[in-house]
Amino acid sequence: MADRRAVLVSRFGDSTSLVLAEQSIRPPRGNEVVVRVTHASVGTTDVLARRGGYVFQPLPGFTPGYDFVGVLETESAVSVALGLRTGARVAGVLPRMGSHVTRLVLSPTFLVAVPDGLDSAAAATAPLDAVTAGLALRMTGDAPRVLVQGASGAVGSIAVQLATQEGRTVVGTASSRTRAFAEELGIPVVDYRGADWMGQARRAAGGPFDAAIDHTGAPQVRQTLAPDGILVHTAFAGRAGHERADSLRGSAEAAGRRRGHPRERVCSVPYFLLTKRPRYRALLSGLLAAIDDGRLRVAAPEVYAFDDLWEADRAAERVEPGRKVVLAV
Repeated sequence: MADRRAVLVSRFGDSTSLVLAEQSIRPPRGNEVVVRVTHASVGTTDVLARRGGYVFQPLPGFTPGYDFVGVLETESAVSVALGLRTGARVAGVLPRMGSHVTRLVLSPTFLVAVPDGLDSAAAATAPLDAVTAGLALRMTGDAPRVLVQGASGAVGSIAVQLATQEGRTVVGTASSRTRAFAEELGIPVVDYRGADWMGQARRAAGGPFDAAIDHTGAPQVRQTLAPDGILVHTAFAGRAGHERADSLRGSAEAAGRRRGHPRERVCSVPYFLLTKRPRYRALLSGLLAAIDDGRLRVAAPEVYAFDDLWEADRAAERVEPGRKVVLAV
């Protein structure tokens, strides 16, 4: 008898490449625990990986999904030390995908408690995007003027809120289709398709930016920054069919400009998870608490049953600003 069901990318392509597989799970080792997944988000990274454009999934056969909410089915000495007992509702982010399953075996150090008042579907929209936004903002230091590319997106909208709450001057970019949502965040917004969007952004901020958070890799972003500014990349939007190569090239070029003017950094959540686990847990716990008490607005969940994963995947390709597809497992 199978211990879990899992979504697999059987080949690179459209949503028909996804299959539901029956699998056995290995017993927990050491201080690992078992989590029964109740909700998992489906985001743009999952769609990109399914198409074959994600740099961290070069081959098919993997299970998509980075973040999840679930219930702890077993406990260990480490989970107990972290305050996580059997039956606790938990959330987490995985370092190499795999959350679109009914059960997970993992280290409890990837888990944090979900606040009692926070709906599980709503909580599931947040972990990866919120940690990405929070980490990217930390990488900007105390920069007083911040440009956020894609301010209407899941990561961008959270970064905008966190930065404004810290008293920073924030300007965002968006398209004409998504601009209205970005403006609801209370910041100046410029259309990145405009010929002089860089100048418009600088004028809206009252001068060149001290930092920019960018998911595109567009070279024009550097023109918005002061010479001693910092550019933090959360992703690189590659050409269709060349996303993996373009992402690798963008990362390499950013590494080469690490001491440039402006400086560049790559915000890698998988690396952060693997190397800074206590900081990750503290960051995610704080962000979930902010969502719970209304200080942080996140995407509204569009919930699909696990058996409707193909419809959910197609919906993730066209989701509207301010919404996020979630699988109810």
